[in-house]
Amino acid sequence: MSARAAQFSLTAVVLLLGFLLVTQLRSQARPTELSSLSAQDLSTLIETLSDRNRQLRSAVADAREQLREYTAAESQGQSALDVSREDLLRITAFGGLEAVQGQGIVVTVDGQLDSIAVNDLLNELRNAGAEAIAVDSVRITARSVCVQAPLTLQIDGTKVGKQFTMRAVGDPEGLLAALQRPGGIISQLQLFVSATIDVQQTGQVTIPASQVDLAPHVAKLAE
Repeated sequence: MSARAAQFSLTAVVLLLGFLLVTQLRSQARPTELSSLSAQDLSTLIETLSDRNRQLRSAVADAREQLREYTAAESQGQSALDVSREDLLRITAFGGLEAVQGQGIVVTVDGQLDSIAVNDLLNELRNAGAEAIAVDSVRITARSVCVQAPLTLQIDGTKVGKQFTMRAVGDPEGLLAALQRPGGIISQLQLFVSATIDVQQTGQVTIPASQVDLAPHVAKLAE
């Protein structure tokens, strides 16, 4: 319920209370007529006034309870809204729409890597649980892929030189172990390419937001 609904309900209760009070006052405002009433009539009148007083107390109690329920509902609605906002922030952050930071690793590459090698490194980081990845200033999203352009490598339309840095947010030890394990991706690449690949853990790494339009052009929500 909204605050406006609560105000309408309270207004209705106030009108009801006002009506009952006016009725009661009118009944009490004719003292000259009371003397002409019999004992039974007076007893009936007292019982009627008592019933009306109980109705008033009950109406006030109902109004207070309803107001309490409206207040609680509004508080719960605000809490749900806060949770939704936090969920949206997490989705936009780790989907690539917002910059993120945290502990992770830094991979420094110097040498001749082809697009397949770069993609293999990226996939190894993804599989190892990296929560966010960047190659130099390019945020890696679900649809990012390294391709061989005529003169250089490119990711999302941005050139990747012979020297570049990969940064990944995630468990530093897990990411490091995945890349440097015996027979892992670095060991394999060093058999085929002439490049130096250095991996360092870091307590704080920042991953920029993607500069690419991530809105789908074909896909839509299923009905």
